Amino acid sequence: MRFLRLPFTDPRTVARDIPGISEILFPGLVPGMVAGLNQTRMELEGIDAVSEIALSKMSLTPSMLYEIACARAEFLLKNQEPLEEDYVDIALKRQSRFFDAQIPSQITNEDKVLIQLVADNLALGLRELAKGKEVIIAPPIAGLEWISSSQGDFCVDDCLVEVKCTSKNFSAGDYRQILLYWLLDFTYSLANPEALPWKSGVIFNPRKNNYVKVNFEDLHRLVAGGRNVIETVELLQNTILSARAKLS
Repeated sequence: MRFLRLPFTDPRTVARDIPGISEILFPGLVPGMVAGLNQTRMELEGIDAVSEIALSKMSLTPSMLYEIACARAEFLLKNQEPLEEDYVDIALKRQSRFFDAQIPSQITNEDKVLIQLVADNLALGLRELAKGKEVIIAPPIAGLEWISSSQGDFCVDDCLVEVKCTSKNFSAGDYRQILLYWLLDFTYSLANPEALPWKSGVIFNPRKNNYVKVNFEDLHRLVAGGRNVIETVELLQNTILSARAKLS
């Protein structure tokens, strides 16, 4: 999904759409590295990928399908009855924050089936990944300088889980996003010792039933151009300070 709708200070925008910052921080995240990471993807048991033929007939945009399915899945994770009017209303309010959001004029029966399938896959998948631990919805992402604080999708203990609901493989932007989230979290933990940073990250696609799990420190060693984490934190601070003038 695209994040150009989000403010320039949002960390997702920084990771995807502000030229140069991610390339400076993670120069080793080249297409070959992304392809190698995607080759480690796995599937979860008891979950079937959603038919692409059925998806091609939906009237919703992919982002709206994700938003409504995610809202429904949150009810399921809380063991609450997912009433359609409730989770659709939540999804519409979330989408209304974006000036180019395409609010559906109606939700067809075919759309409702797809929403249920994706939401069920998401809730079941998160529970399987959690292995009995609590699934935290919308974990906070610390800000830094002009980068605003934000929220992730989910987390389980010390594992961040980001959800991508597309027909494509995971992209460099997806890996940059979770790396930047982790780096912001790690930077925050340096000044707040009681806050323990995430150790691993998962990118999960409930449409295709596949996911990639990475150890953040291991991935950092592969893509950071030989720097250690503290050196990358210092580079992040210097880079965002230098970028302030270009964005103002």
